[in-house]
Amino acid sequence: MANLSYPPALLNKEEAAAYLAKISPRTLDKLQAQGHIIPHALGGRRVYKRTELDKFAESLPEWETK
Repeated sequence: MANLSYPPALLNKEEAAAYLAKISPRTLDKLQAQGHIIPHALGGRRVYKRTELDKFAESLPEWETK
């Protein structure tokens, strides 16, 4: 990601994957296929809304220790 003084609202695939705990783009594809993350179109490009990535992250269950 570029060094911005503010976070970008839209991210490309590699940026979105890095934003989500540095997962791989392939894992992002799997989450998309499962309907957890929805990409959006912008000028013929696939982009991901940072706010939706945040909502996905917030929806994850807490880690359970046994």
